[in-house]
Amino acid sequence: MASDVTAVVGRRRTGGLGHRKLLLVAAFVAVFLTFGLPRWLVGDHGPADTPTEAGFTQLCRQHGGTPHTTPGSGPTTLGQRFCTVQYGGRTYRMDAITPAGFDQDTAKFQRQGCVQEQAAPGHRGTFVYHPGTGVCEHRP
Repeated sequence: MASDVTAVVGRRRTGGLGHRKLLLVAAFVAVFLTFGLPRWLVGDHGPADTPTEAGFTQLCRQHGGTPHTTPGSGPTTLGQRFCTVQYGGRTYRMDAITPAGFDQDTAKFQRQGCVQEQAAPGHRGTFVYHPGTGVCEHRP
């Protein structure tokens, strides 16, 4: 009889450990799905896609523009960065060029606005969309 009691107690302990392991694995999966792998485990040691002044300048020039920066509000703060391009003697702000990269959505909305202006009754001049810059040029 003593051996029967020991066998039952042993099974209960094993079942309890299995339940704990299952809970531990479930918790690990929940944390992994929420936060992903730690950067040190993946081998990524740097910040992810941090926009820099040099990167913005390069992107602006690649699209044929001229980079500008407004003065910051303090000695250590950087002002707003933007890019301009000239068409037909007029300067246009390239809204699709942002410090985070080329914004496809903004370029799409600029194109839609250009099409709407061209189709509007009583408009003056011609509106030309430039996909490389995301600018709607107004030609008188």
